[in-house]
Amino acid sequence: MKRPSIRDRLLAWTTFVITLIMAVAGTLLYNSVKRSLYSQHDLLLNEAATLVLIEVKAKNGKVHHEWKASLDSASRETGKSMIQVWDLESGESVKSAALGESDLERQYGKLGERVFYNVTFPNGEAGRAVGILTYPVVEGMEGNEGFVPGDHPQVFVWADSTQELRDVLIKTKRAFVAAGVAVVLLSAIAIWLIIYLSSLAVQSFSADLLSREGTEIGEPVPVPDRLPSEVAGMAGKFNALLARIDHYREKDQDFFLNVAHEVRTPLAGVKAVIEQALRRPREVEDYQRRLREALDSTENLVRLTDRLMEFGKLRNARESMVRTNLDLNTLLEGVLEKFRSRALERGLRFKGDFCGKAELGTDEELLKIVVNNLVENSVTYAAPNTVIELKTSRAEGMIEFKIQNEYSTPESLPDNLDVFFDAFYRNDKARDLGANNIGIGLSFCKEVMLVLGGQITASKSSAHGLCFTVSLPVNGHAVD
Repeated sequence: MKRPSIRDRLLAWTTFVITLIMAVAGTLLYNSVKRSLYSQHDLLLNEAATLVLIEVKAKNGKVHHEWKASLDSASRETGKSMIQVWDLESGESVKSAALGESDLERQYGKLGERVFYNVTFPNGEAGRAVGILTYPVVEGMEGNEGFVPGDHPQVFVWADSTQELRDVLIKTKRAFVAAGVAVVLLSAIAIWLIIYLSSLAVQSFSADLLSREGTEIGEPVPVPDRLPSEVAGMAGKFNALLARIDHYREKDQDFFLNVAHEVRTPLAGVKAVIEQALRRPREVEDYQRRLREALDSTENLVRLTDRLMEFGKLRNARESMVRTNLDLNTLLEGVLEKFRSRALERGLRFKGDFCGKAELGTDEELLKIVVNNLVENSVTYAAPNTVIELKTSRAEGMIEFKIQNEYSTPESLPDNLDVFFDAFYRNDKARDLGANNIGIGLSFCKEVMLVLGGQITASKSSAHGLCFTVSLPVNGHAVD
């Protein structure tokens, strides 16, 4: 399914919105003009009716219509104004010749009130009418003795054609529609140009991304200066992600090269021992010594293989974690007891400063791996006859564990202590090999801490001191 582009969506929706606005605005304006024209027409109609209304008079004791004489003199075909007056007392009506045999619709209100309404003339034309309830005008008493105007109520109706007004409104509506269509078309063209010119940088950036090959994944994508700020921020994040991916790819390559090297070293040792043993007949003690050397190399290889398998299992550790409530102080005391004899051999002493309550919810087996590695490293690398200090504390939903010791060779400590967490890093390679260290313990600890939702850092506690700090959430919720 082809997905619509942002440009097409913007063009479609903005054109739709402009069309809707123009339609609503045009309708409101047209209705306003229409009301204004009809109001003006009704005003003129009322003025004309008021002038003629006074020609309904009392003469010789009867109602006399002076207006009819002037209208009858006009041609029936050319007459546009139509008048009809009803005498409510007799029921008779007088009307202009232009009405012929037809009658106007009679509507009226209270005395003197003007009632406006639509009518249709005999020729089919539309018109407007005003109906007025009135009394005949008495100009003099001569001949009108005893005439009471209130006894002769008259309904005066004046009607006039609105065909010309309707023609004007039709032309106005057509003009509004034409103007609206022109505005919508011009707006659509202008919007398309604006969107097109504004999206050129985005299109260039998108085309660059789509044309990328797998070998270019580590190279940052050029960010044009004209790229909108919203997309530029995303592009910056994308470039940072590419850099991280490239960094991890390099780390993976180094990891596998180091794995190959670490596997090759014990295998080469085993091979050398076997080759030397087979060159000539030897004494049983010599064979046993060489077999022990081969066994030591094989055990190094087994330890490396086991640790690599643990590395692989960490990928699914988050799903298979078994969270339990445990006391970190109790866990530390158990691990210290395990290494106490090795520490005494090197003249080392443990000093604990544990907080009163260090309970947390986490996976005990994974946390024990971290603690074991840190304590073992301290026992292995601490300067002889020194103190290994351990401390636990709790603050703001986190439990912190620190272990620090005097380093045996402080002059060899790297400036950037984060390298301790790189796989197969060895600070003192000759001594580490002698200690059967495979160089992935701290790297493994960092991976475990990521799974547990905490973090591990290294710092210098003094000129000769090295400190590792472990922070874990009390509730055991992992940090993504």
